[in-house]
Amino acid sequence: MKLGYYSYTTHLDHDVGDMHPEHPMRIIAINHQLERLGLLQDSHQGGCSHVARKDLLRAHKVGYVEQLLLMSPANGSILANVDTPMAVGTLDAAYQAAGCVVEALDDLMQGKVERAFCAVRPPGHHAERNKSMGFCFLNNVAIAAKKAQQEFGLERIAVIDFDVHQGNGTIDILADDPTFLICSSFQHPSFPFTHWRNIYSNVINTPLDEGSSGIEMRRAIESQWLQQLQDFKPQLTIISAGFDAHADDPMADLNWSAGDYAWLGGFLSGINKENTDNKILAVLEGGYNLEALASSCGEFIIAFND
Repeated sequence: MKLGYYSYTTHLDHDVGDMHPEHPMRIIAINHQLERLGLLQDSHQGGCSHVARKDLLRAHKVGYVEQLLLMSPANGSILANVDTPMAVGTLDAAYQAAGCVVEALDDLMQGKVERAFCAVRPPGHHAERNKSMGFCFLNNVAIAAKKAQQEFGLERIAVIDFDVHQGNGTIDILADDPTFLICSSFQHPSFPFTHWRNIYSNVINTPLDEGSSGIEMRRAIESQWLQQLQDFKPQLTIISAGFDAHADDPMADLNWSAGDYAWLGGFLSGINKENTDNKILAVLEGGYNLEALASSCGEFIIAFND
């Protein structure tokens, strides 16, 4: 299948300091791994677009978008939230990240690519409609999902989140809208400690105990997601791809391997395989051990592009 790979260099201006886990080497490590695997040779590469204000406002409140502009520092850095540093170049990097994802969506809908992976930072799935948190400012996945609904007229969009930390922001923005089926796996209990109960009509939360293995994850996802996704018959699947459940990742306590991410890629690619218009857009979220991130991401992309 034709793979689209979307990244950009503006993320380097989101300077969180060498000791912060969400640093620029994450993207560089992924780029190097995909080059070694030969995945970029025949891919369509993008990432030049800057997100439009109308796209932001589908997912975020206008006051929040304006607040980010006012907060953006002219010098040094500030804390937008207790765990979310904002440097001089952070907002431009966040705009570019969202722009990457929107560009990938446009290319998918126009048939330029059949699969797309966006290696972007800052990440997005913790950003709520009116709040930045968890290293996130703009909810890239929710922005793309709302555009797919409102501009392209899609009626069945699967939103998958397999990060260690639940995508509370995506649920905050998309919950109880039947256009979206949200499937979220995460370590429990763990940050952000919200939105984890199954109280939303279109959300399947799959909490995993500390120490859970990849086999336990596979069983939970097959039993809780497979039939619902098959019945839903998504016209588009958008994935928040977090690679921090790897056993070597310092930010959590799950015990997955790179092979488990390959399984996830194949599982999600196969959900709607009989549909010749089976579009999948994956967006980087977590993953903080560089070697584990690079290998897991490479295995996932190979499998989901099969």
